[in-house]
Amino acid sequence: MRVLLGRPRALGRVAVSGQGWEVRAEAGAAFEARDVKPLLASFSVGSRGIRFWGRDTGAERLRLRAPVAFDLDGRTYEGDLIVRLAEGRLEFVNELDLETYVAGVLANEVGPLGVPSMFRAQAVAARTYAWTRISARDARDQAWHVYDDARSQVYAGRTMPSGTDLRYEDMRRAARQTEGVVLTFQGRPFVAYYASTCGGHTTDAGTSRLDPGTARDVLQGVPCDHCRTSRYFEWTEEVAEEALIEALKRDGRPVAPPLREVRVSARGRGGWAAEVEVVAGPNATVKKVPGPAFRTAAGLRSHNIDAISRAGPGRWRVRGRGWGHGVGMCQWGALEMARKGARETDILAYYYPGSALHKLY
Repeated sequence: MRVLLGRPRALGRVAVSGQGWEVRAEAGAAFEARDVKPLLASFSVGSRGIRFWGRDTGAERLRLRAPVAFDLDGRTYEGDLIVRLAEGRLEFVNELDLETYVAGVLANEVGPLGVPSMFRAQAVAARTYAWTRISARDARDQAWHVYDDARSQVYAGRTMPSGTDLRYEDMRRAARQTEGVVLTFQGRPFVAYYASTCGGHTTDAGTSRLDPGTARDVLQGVPCDHCRTSRYFEWTEEVAEEALIEALKRDGRPVAPPLREVRVSARGRGGWAAEVEVVAGPNATVKKVPGPAFRTAAGLRSHNIDAISRAGPGRWRVRGRGWGHGVGMCQWGALEMARKGARETDILAYYYPGSALHKLY
């Protein structure tokens, strides 16, 4: 599978460990370089494609094969590095096998408080999510399948989160213990969404504007009291009116000041805000904003919103619960279930009701 590492940029420096690296042009160009010595390389945008150590390669795509691993932006990765020229910028893409990718997701998604059955449950969910991306009809032609951040799954290769005693070898072990296992519904893997904290009830994919694919019945939302110990189970935020108006404008939902009322006008499964109405301007115009879009505009942790009220001149107070989009597995709830002795099969069956486990390989 292929993972986009960071954002496109004009320059990237890569350190390769081990002996016997190779850089080869793809898609028609003839450039090739190799050596047995460790490599500290610079890739940049040139007038004739990508430059490798200041040398024009004439290529718009280079593949670096690292014998052991490579470092980019302070992180260490296994597999190949693809450097791709796209719209005048360089994209750095890690191509690697699925199990190595899953190991690189675990610590960053679960964190230092994880216990074995939670890591195994997360491995199955992460593998299932990734499998739906690499098995899509057009996946072979895609330059990359997933981001390395929360837009897909947080992936950092062999690099563990700072301030923890987690080891990459432990993540590899957790991935191997569920190797090849994915979640299915009616015999087909589905997009196994998950989020940090649901705040008492997960929600359905439609409320969070996520595509459930063929698993609408699985991603319908379930009650969850397990995440009550999360610091984000409940929260209160104050939002500046001026900032909210500007954010709505950037999102293509302009409203005229002043804001007269902001209210949740439709709720989905578990009480999550499916729609928020913003009443604004001299004519009290009503703008309907999807719950997830309002969350983004207001800078909230989730759109599991209990109440919105005026906090003072030019400010609004929002009371809510949870962190994330609220669909699928509640990670904090799963962690608490695991701490109380639940197996990964128990956790997955609870948060993905009606699903089944299937071993692909």
